[in-house]
Amino acid sequence: MTFSLFEFIMSLKILLTKLVKSGEGLQMLDQIKIKNIKKIMLCLMAHRCATKSQIVEDTELSTSTVSACINSLLKLKLLVSDGMKDSSGGRRSTIYRLNHAYGCFIGLVLSPEKIDGVIVDCEVKVIKRFSLPIENGAFIINAVTEILDKEISETTNVLGIGIGVSAEMDYKEQVVISAPQLKWEFVHLKEIIERQHMIFTYVDHPVNAAAVCEGMVGKACGQKNYIYVGENSGGKIALVLDGRVCRGAGNTMGEISEDHIMNLMCPEALRFLGVSQLLVSYQSPAFKDKVCACAQGFSGEIVCIEQTRDTYPIGMAAVAQRQWFESIYFML
Repeated sequence: MTFSLFEFIMSLKILLTKLVKSGEGLQMLDQIKIKNIKKIMLCLMAHRCATKSQIVEDTELSTSTVSACINSLLKLKLLVSDGMKDSSGGRRSTIYRLNHAYGCFIGLVLSPEKIDGVIVDCEVKVIKRFSLPIENGAFIINAVTEILDKEISETTNVLGIGIGVSAEMDYKEQVVISAPQLKWEFVHLKEIIERQHMIFTYVDHPVNAAAVCEGMVGKACGQKNYIYVGENSGGKIALVLDGRVCRGAGNTMGEISEDHIMNLMCPEALRFLGVSQLLVSYQSPAFKDKVCACAQGFSGEIVCIEQTRDTYPIGMAAVAQRQWFESIYFML
């Protein structure tokens, strides 16, 4: 599908109208550093709600910066007040949270057999689950656009899309270089979806997304150095150091045969990697027990998380929201 310059400009105008809902909005966002807004939004995603003083403590931003950001975000209706905090004396503090009605995000995970997906609100609460079987010989990219057409048409104000693909990829350019299971080579997936729907799109390995999601709103919240291992992950682990996913060449860091994953779970290997937490995402108690047995003696924290069919799609939706905070779509 191609767009004329006029159609492209009109689409951006519509997007801008939806995102900036007052005449002052563009000027306000020009004056606020996007990284400060991102810190505040991620803080509220992690804690669900917080007062200004709690946000200052969590983000290490100045009180004046937090106040200015909150006032602007309230005017844009990205935040809402959620009552007052009880006080034993003195002035009560206003509690803020993300406006879950402002918009939502779609998370998809692709496999040769099916597409699993969720729609979440701005607080990463699941609104809808869906799945689309892939017929033998069908073009998966057509199935992706088909399911997105349907869900976007039935959902109000979709702000971003996260797509999980087990593949070698150019992460910076968001190009799938090779996905043998999908029979893909050099697929410009982000560009294809954004040209089709004019909605911010983010592509990553679903295991990486699940790990980042745990750091945003899950069991690794507040942790900077941890490793995520999931059952039936297709021979992939995610390593997060200094708050960032280690990606390596082709976004393939952490790819290892499932038979050898347990070798990395020994205390010596975990100490070598420099992690303070091991996240075990399990479907069966046997897998959880095996990993925990291998890691016995690890000085850090071992956290076990039950894995569901939603784990990876939710991860993709959550990281799409995180990336949306600093994308051109949000800065508009």
